Amino acid sequence: MKKITLLTTGAMSLLLATTASAHMVSIGFENSGPGSVNFWGGNYSHGSPGNVPLEGSMTLEGINGTLFAATTLPFNMNTLVKPAGLIDGITNFFVTGNANQAGNPLSNDDTAYLAICPGCGPVTAWQGVTFNGLTAGDYQFTYVPQANPTFDWRPWNDSLSSTLTLAGTVVNPVPEPSMFGLLGLGLVLLGIQRRKRQTV
Repeated sequence: MKKITLLTTGAMSLLLATTASAHMVSIGFENSGPGSVNFWGGNYSHGSPGNVPLEGSMTLEGINGTLFAATTLPFNMNTLVKPAGLIDGITNFFVTGNANQAGNPLSNDDTAYLAICPGCGPVTAWQGVTFNGLTAGDYQFTYVPQANPTFDWRPWNDSLSSTLTLAGTVVNPVPEPSMFGLLGLGLVLLGIQRRKRQTV
């Protein structure tokens, strides 16, 4: 069984313009420390080179017994380099269906929307927001575009509002294997010191 399960729902219908030069087409998440997760939205165009505008918000709410009150936070990070924790099909997902269409699931890769819009191109810019106080469990996430969103962050369709399961490995990072080695070495050295004291 996958550590992270993505469950899709047609949670929100958005009225969008029918012509645009860019869209928000991906959503992903990565660990940002104990109980903390960064969510990243990605688009395939970002206006001026080197400039990633920030706009819109994200709402996250615990469901199915997960205790996390509905919280809406504005995006406050941006980058032109794909965040390291976004792994396609595991922690990063893409829109499907036609633009403005309702009731679409998310996909593990970008082939679905690129087949419909071959001129769109791959994701080249990301905007992010951090949620704290999370535990392993099920969550509803909703991308909330600003009123009259720019082309850069106009959602492709309603699939950017869905549900997901955050595994414990996401909300509570597992120490690197090297850390286990250092911890083991430290315990061995402590044992040697203790024996020396006892024999003296």
